[in-house]
Amino acid sequence: MTFRLSEFAKIVGGKCLRDGEFSDFCIDSRKGKTGDLFICLKGARVDGHDFIEQAAQNGVSALLIDREVSSDLPRVLVPDTLKALQDFASWYRTRPDLKVVAVTGSVGKTTTKEFISAVLSQSFPTYKTQGNMNSETGLPLTLLHVAPTDKMAVTEMGMCNFGEISELSLIARPDIGVLTNIGMCHIEYLGSQEGILKAKMEIADGMTDEGVLVINGDDPFLATVSDTKQKRVLYGLNHPEYDYYAYNVAVLSEGVSFTAKTPLGDLDVQLAIDGIHNVYNALAAIAVGVLCGMDLSSIGEGLRRMEKAPMRQNIRKENGMTLIEDCYNASPTSMKASIDVLKSKPGRKIAVLGDMLELGEGSKEFHKQVGELLEGISVLIAYGDFAEDYLEGANLAGVPQRIPCRTPEDAAVNLKLVARPDDVILFKASRGMHAEKVIECFLNDKKEQEDV
Repeated sequence: MTFRLSEFAKIVGGKCLRDGEFSDFCIDSRKGKTGDLFICLKGARVDGHDFIEQAAQNGVSALLIDREVSSDLPRVLVPDTLKALQDFASWYRTRPDLKVVAVTGSVGKTTTKEFISAVLSQSFPTYKTQGNMNSETGLPLTLLHVAPTDKMAVTEMGMCNFGEISELSLIARPDIGVLTNIGMCHIEYLGSQEGILKAKMEIADGMTDEGVLVINGDDPFLATVSDTKQKRVLYGLNHPEYDYYAYNVAVLSEGVSFTAKTPLGDLDVQLAIDGIHNVYNALAAIAVGVLCGMDLSSIGEGLRRMEKAPMRQNIRKENGMTLIEDCYNASPTSMKASIDVLKSKPGRKIAVLGDMLELGEGSKEFHKQVGELLEGISVLIAYGDFAEDYLEGANLAGVPQRIPCRTPEDAAVNLKLVARPDDVILFKASRGMHAEKVIECFLNDKKEQEDV
């Protein structure tokens, strides 16, 4: 779509200093192109106004600014560029023919979003959050990239503190809100899992009374939710009293199968993705599909076509070894899920684990508890500030070989020394620990050895 700056200015309460047109949005001057409105956002370390010249060189067509600048480009002046972006996204979302599904939770947001999008796209033109665009800037940009022909938008809502999901919900006004679980992520800022629950429940703030909350009833914290204005739909495993539940769950050599009980009848499902935790993600998608009027056949086809998101439990063969790449993020809950997948694979098992971040005062104990989950694992390679805590727990679990490291590169060197064909190797850590570097260095070393 093409917008005139003068009309945009009226919507966001700004002043059009020079009129023009734009057809897309950009917040990174390096990625600017012809047709873009470059939004000059102020961050903790950089200010977009300082990069206007670079954005202009890359061809952007217009600017959104909060102070006068020396540029001849068409531009709109506002008191707050971030608020203007959010206000415009909120205005754009008001299309009556667009249904918005919002997903939040401590673990599994992106995978659940992918499941839901795979299902809905079988019956509706669907747009989904790209990558991890789930923040105060990412969510508005997601909404603004929904095409006029799209009928469904599947969004993620992330947060670090109270009030952030409320803000996102009031912008997106979801028709359906999906809550996956309440884990330990951001407990450093929110104080307790009860605090995390309170923050996640802010997803309802922008929903009308006609909205629906799709809730994982097996989560002990979400199970306590009862006093909501919106209708609650529960899903879980082996709970016939829930609206949606899975039974006959079986772990396969590749993937997992189950039967889903739904208000429309039973649906036999076979996922190409490993892990019991993905049964929960699929159940949430089934519930959303039914709520949106889909039949079970179309829902099942969507689940069969589900593809993994990058760096999230990507399982592949390299040099005779099975690598489980799960490098996007980590918490005690997601660690357990990934370790369960590792244990389900045949072969000698190696866990390469980096720190779990933002766990606050309980960090040392949480890392030790994850180490205690490693019973049956042959080798643990742990790197980061909490490596010794992983190793302490692993010692209690009887892991015979335990190797502490400081960096991803150190971990790769040690992995090269112990890995052998037919091993199954899990790589997992919080995003800031760059577990993908372990894989890159390890595989490069292996290739160099083969070349020699």
